[in-house]
Amino acid sequence: MAPHALLIPLPAQGHINPMMQLAWKLVSHGFLITFLNSDSTHNRIHKANTLNSFFDNIRMISAPFEFPPLDSLEGIENRIESLIKGLGPSVIDKVIQEINAREEENKVTCIIADVWMCFGLQAVATLHELPLAAFHTALVSLFAIRYFSAHLVSLGILHSDGIPKEDKKTKYLPCMPALHSGDLPWLWAGEYMFRKGIRMGEEIKDIKWVLFNSFIEIEAPVVETLSKEVGVYPIGPLIPPEFLIDSRTSTKVLPSFRKTDTDCLQWLDKQCAHSVIYISFGSTGILSEKQLEELALGLEATQRPFLWVVRSDLMKGSEANLPVGFLEQVRDRGCIVSWAPQLEVLSHPSIACFVTHCGWNSVQESITMGVPMLCWPYFADQFLNRAYVVDVWKLGLPLNANSQGIIKQGEIVKGVEILQESEQGLEIREEAKKLKIIARDAVKDGGSSWNNFNLFVTAMKRQPNE
Repeated sequence: MAPHALLIPLPAQGHINPMMQLAWKLVSHGFLITFLNSDSTHNRIHKANTLNSFFDNIRMISAPFEFPPLDSLEGIENRIESLIKGLGPSVIDKVIQEINAREEENKVTCIIADVWMCFGLQAVATLHELPLAAFHTALVSLFAIRYFSAHLVSLGILHSDGIPKEDKKTKYLPCMPALHSGDLPWLWAGEYMFRKGIRMGEEIKDIKWVLFNSFIEIEAPVVETLSKEVGVYPIGPLIPPEFLIDSRTSTKVLPSFRKTDTDCLQWLDKQCAHSVIYISFGSTGILSEKQLEELALGLEATQRPFLWVVRSDLMKGSEANLPVGFLEQVRDRGCIVSWAPQLEVLSHPSIACFVTHCGWNSVQESITMGVPMLCWPYFADQFLNRAYVVDVWKLGLPLNANSQGIIKQGEIVKGVEILQESEQGLEIREEAKKLKIIARDAVKDGGSSWNNFNLFVTAMKRQPNE
């Protein structure tokens, strides 16, 4: 009987993709996978992709729960609470019973759930005598600062609602880089997200296996500190193995909420090596019309080729709001798409730098492909990620907003010129090359993430519950 893992992602693009990468890794070790989503998320993925409900031992199923994917930040508190209820313990219990009734020879043998989906799930795992593992799709440091946030309150550094008592840059944990008080990852959703993070830490503490889409070498002090409290197992970077040998082509199917424009790859083929600015703000980034205009003018002023992902569904602006004459001015060196195959783009030899919102998937992909970054964080953990990129790993530069919160065109031009033309830019590119090798070595045979993953797989294959 093959080991059978039930995977439960948070229904957001940035959480589903690394969970699917984890699924493929488990399949390569002999697992059967059931990948559970809400009906609405499941249907949206199928609408945007050509996916079968059963392929290569990964079965895509859904629970009868309508939930709009978390690619919009409006009403986040009510949406997360309805999600936890709609895909809560009683629903998971029913799903397991239904699977086991159908699969006499392939019953569920373990559960792997996104940390946001673990609330109350240990009781279900215990009921079915199954091991439960939690999966954190971001830096270990993000989990750590949430985990120790109650301690920061007791130290008098934070108010009981998570608001910092002082408005300044502070080293909140000795093992982490300093953050400005306004950049703490829960502030975007207020006290609700702060309290939820504390509860998450309480739930996860009793789970033996907490997997992280990161690798020890980039945040060793945090891993050492948190490991004294929680079972920390970094297994990243979770990147298709094809890209780790610079093939630029993945045979794996990744579920996406949007149709991908692959024509941009042919456009990249026509550009010079290390010449193209790639701009993408992920699945939640929003630009005002004024900011959209400044970015467009900045790209025009660089006089360099660029590939720009402009999402019409969440951008507060469209081509009609671009500066007059912009498209005409850049027609010979600009490519604008609504959604790009990001790994193929970042691994392309024509890419020079990445203007990114600093979502963790984007940062880790950029690290693994050796691409320097211009950092433009928007919310949540993106400011923490920027602190690591700029201050710790020295892989990029910040793009700084003015007093009105706008990143002006001159700031964009300056950032590109520093990365491409200056001694500092050369040093950043050299650091990017070094960390690219370290990231890839982590998942090779004998690497830190390889070892952690194999420990986990061995434990999950044992019976009964580990």
